[in-house]
Amino acid sequence: MGWSRCIVLVLVLGTLGEEAEEQDTIKEVEEDMTQYTRDGAILYKVLWKPRHCAGPYTEGDTVMMNMEYHGLNKDGKKVEKQHALTTKIGKGQSIRSPLGEGLLGMCLGEKRRLLIPDKELRNKYKEVLPDILDTVNTFLEAEVTGINDMTWHRYSSGLLMSMLEPVDDDYCERTVEEGDTLYVEYEGSLEDGTVFDSSASRGAPFGPFVHGRGEIIEGYTQTLTGRCLGERWRMIVPPELAYGDSGAGDSIPGGATLTFDVRLVQINDLKWSDEVKHRKVFGWETVFKPEVCEEMVGWDDELHMHYEATRDDGSKFGSLVDSYPPYGPFSLSGDGTFVPALDRALQGMCLGERREVVVPPRLGWGGRSKHHDTIRVELFLVKLNGIEAELLLPQGPPRTEL
Repeated sequence: MGWSRCIVLVLVLGTLGEEAEEQDTIKEVEEDMTQYTRDGAILYKVLWKPRHCAGPYTEGDTVMMNMEYHGLNKDGKKVEKQHALTTKIGKGQSIRSPLGEGLLGMCLGEKRRLLIPDKELRNKYKEVLPDILDTVNTFLEAEVTGINDMTWHRYSSGLLMSMLEPVDDDYCERTVEEGDTLYVEYEGSLEDGTVFDSSASRGAPFGPFVHGRGEIIEGYTQTLTGRCLGERWRMIVPPELAYGDSGAGDSIPGGATLTFDVRLVQINDLKWSDEVKHRKVFGWETVFKPEVCEEMVGWDDELHMHYEATRDDGSKFGSLVDSYPPYGPFSLSGDGTFVPALDRALQGMCLGERREVVVPPRLGWGGRSKHHDTIRVELFLVKLNGIEAELLLPQGPPRTEL
């Protein structure tokens, strides 16, 4: 049947994020082939599947993949290689049969082991797995960690999380940090599916509690950090991050692994609502524009800019505040400003134009980690390809960091 030679590899669909741990090393094991199911030319078996199936993914879904495959080279030495790929699943896409047979219908977080015959390896996987290896008695393992906007995360602590309803970066006004006062809607269940508590049964969200002050189990603390208002996720919490060996009351036994379906519904005074859900935070408006736009920002142009940033608490920073020279030179085709919201707002600006930009936390300084509030930034494009706007520039060398 052509099953004598196969390949070990790990397919990771989606991005794991900073909190994810590395994949386990795949080992050769004796396989009971009666446990496998045939799907076209592929044999597969399910290694693990979450009790709650988010998805499953089907043809037409967008996936991102980090492929890691292990095997033996022609000299008999072990080799590991990685390959990144973003694609859609389905007819007419770059990946059709190879990631359809044996993999379609998987849930977010599900793991399967696949056995692929030589003919399939050579004819269908060559394009997506460069320098495919000559291997013997090895397998393919696949874990689904992304389906469209949903993502699967493995924390180094052992906590597992499905991000079911993420908030788009453009709509995220604030992310959770230590000291924030929070409310959540939730449902908690045991491994057998028994629901032991929920905000619906209580008639109100759980809260208030202060984030990072030990007022709630550690599983909540880990998943709430950096979350946006309105985001919904499902987490599988091991006992050491929940109620440990002692349990809690009559409903949660000692050593219980718990599942929580959670939505963040309030951060301090900000409450989740339909109006907030559809309110875009990121944007900009022109404060001043020259009557004649002699030069306009292009992708490869060399730029210098002044800026003044104001945080939610009223504090300010920037070149116009601190009276230092403009930031630059930089180009949008290079590293830009390192602030995604500013890079987007600079496109098409005229020399001498001023724009006020609303910078949400996930599009700001340091991406998802440096600030948790929304910052308003006034930009002034003062130099474009060596041509200066009519402005008295501060003396001294230009700034290279914002």
